[in-house]
Amino acid sequence: MGLQKLILNIILGFLNIFVKRFKIKENQVAFVSLESKYLDSDMKLIYDVLKQDKQLNLKKVVIEYDQQGIKQNFLYMLNCIQQLFIINTSKVVIIRDNNYVVSTFKREGVNVIQVWHACGAIKKFGNALARKYPIKNYDYVIANSSYWKKPYSEAFSVKEENVVVTGMPRVDCLFDDNYLKVSKNKLLAKYPMLKDKKIILYAPTFRGNIYQGFSMLPFDGEKLINSFDENTYLIYKLHPLLKNVCLPQHPRIIDMFNEDTHELFALSDLLISDFSSIVFDYSILNKTMYFYVPDLNDYLKDVGCYVNTDLFPGKICKNIDELIQGIQKNEVGNLEAFKNVFFEYQDGKNTKRVVELIYDILKKSL
Repeated sequence: MGLQKLILNIILGFLNIFVKRFKIKENQVAFVSLESKYLDSDMKLIYDVLKQDKQLNLKKVVIEYDQQGIKQNFLYMLNCIQQLFIINTSKVVIIRDNNYVVSTFKREGVNVIQVWHACGAIKKFGNALARKYPIKNYDYVIANSSYWKKPYSEAFSVKEENVVVTGMPRVDCLFDDNYLKVSKNKLLAKYPMLKDKKIILYAPTFRGNIYQGFSMLPFDGEKLINSFDENTYLIYKLHPLLKNVCLPQHPRIIDMFNEDTHELFALSDLLISDFSSIVFDYSILNKTMYFYVPDLNDYLKDVGCYVNTDLFPGKICKNIDELIQGIQKNEVGNLEAFKNVFFEYQDGKNTKRVVELIYDILKKSL
């Protein structure tokens, strides 16, 4: 345990003595996020439904924590103190990231639901990899498919029967044709040069980890876009951890880091990705995907995958020439089979099922 974590542990441990004197509020549901200063995605969808119930007491503890600098670490410590009190006085706690306070200080009687910030996980994560602290004390994890029962059980240290297949609220919109139409038109109004163009979306995950730092896989976007005529554009949507990457300067390459990922799905014609979980979301639209993974063998050896490469719903490319050739030949994978494996519910009612799960947990405690 590092010095910083040791100090945090001592402070929280001392304060927890007093927190335990407060009763758990039977009608309190807490939302805890370390990824943003406001609720978004799954968290917001669930919150917006629950806030209609005036008998519930909803709490939010949010911070955008990037683990860089003394100021950020001090703010995180203050946030952990707030988490400690809110988490341990709530009957249900909804989290979207791995949570140190829950794993270390959660008291009996608090029910934690992990609403993971992805629709699945091609790459291994959580307790399947080396960590600064073991993940534990989660009670439920929601998932899109029974396929995730074993992997999520391993990653989050929960029983397989507590990996609950409700579907992720975040993908409800992708089953809504009106949402897709409105999203596409919204972006075309903002980027009129893309109207009636073929749009390639490049959205990879990061390389590295919290110990070594995060980096982007080398990608020759200029060579790719120059292999197609003026009616083709390449748009980048990099992982949130890749904030300061310099992209190629080209009239048909556009950085869309700040645009909504699902809206970009509606706009694009095909996706280039790698081990990113967004390939699950994208498969809902039955649009072509390509997997650019020049480091495939090393990645499988060093990180590992929960999804066998045989299931990848698109051409696996180990260099830029293979990728260009695959796109030019329109090589398509078995998208329908992939979608059916990883989405047991395709009715756009995932938010409703998650809310029902929360009410079931609240009722059990009464």
